[in-house]
Amino acid sequence: MAIKQGDPVRLTYRYLRVAIVAVVLVLFVSLTMQIVRDHGRLGSGEEWWHASISAYFYSPVQSIFVGTLVAIGTCLIAIKGRRGAEEVLLNFAGMSAVAVALVPTPLDAAMCTAEPYCLDVPERVGNNVGTLLLVGGVVLLLSTWPRRHDLGRREGWDLWLTWVAWAGTGVWLLAWPASFLTAAHYSAAVLLFGCLVAVAWINGSDHAVTAQALERLRGMSARAYRVWYRWIAVVMAAVLVVGLATMVVLDRYLPDLFPQTLFVVETVMMLIFALFWVLQTIEFWDIGLPARARVQDLKVPGDTPL
Repeated sequence: MAIKQGDPVRLTYRYLRVAIVAVVLVLFVSLTMQIVRDHGRLGSGEEWWHASISAYFYSPVQSIFVGTLVAIGTCLIAIKGRRGAEEVLLNFAGMSAVAVALVPTPLDAAMCTAEPYCLDVPERVGNNVGTLLLVGGVVLLLSTWPRRHDLGRREGWDLWLTWVAWAGTGVWLLAWPASFLTAAHYSAAVLLFGCLVAVAWINGSDHAVTAQALERLRGMSARAYRVWYRWIAVVMAAVLVVGLATMVVLDRYLPDLFPQTLFVVETVMMLIFALFWVLQTIEFWDIGLPARARVQDLKVPGDTPL
């Protein structure tokens, strides 16, 4: 049965989906304003375009950067995906987005001279990530308790995976804090985009997004959406792999040729993700969620484990 007009559950998911698109737009507007300002303020021989979006943590964009990624992460965790892989991927993407926000990209100390945004980064990371781990542990306990019997069965794989990720992050932060500061941002960013690629592919593989004959998708047919999602997944994966490989090669052999390679990769990935999310928002505008996400034991034509 389709969700009724005015159903608060459907409206909630609409707001969450629209919010993600809105905060991505907020981030790009803030970045554009800062780049334009720096271009006009700095001399011709000075660097007015940072090497990555993440580097704008050390700029007046910091509050928008952190707030945007925390908001995206919260929405991704809150939105329910298809049972199994998509739900876990959305949760991990959300947690990775928060980690990207709170653990800044490493920056040479010489570049932070007299910049207030660079002060006390190790202390802030320890406080912020430590707080999230403590509160996250309580949340994990509360979410695990109703499913505690699944821990001894195959159905509990997602719980074990989440607990391992939580414990591993805590051990990494406590035992090797210097390594955490150096690599955690990049690890979380790659995991974030990798999860989003997989989510797009799963959406492109679902042949039964509706459950009842009266349910209708907006915008395009289910088949057309699947084609779009598969292409988005392929393009995102290609940009991620080729872009990172290009960045590594240029950084090693031609460091002065185009230092903003990572900025371009991040921008393209976020824009493609925004396109995916806009399409998905339109697709589920009326039905709220795909059939496999709404009813765990729903049997739909062509249903296969994900």
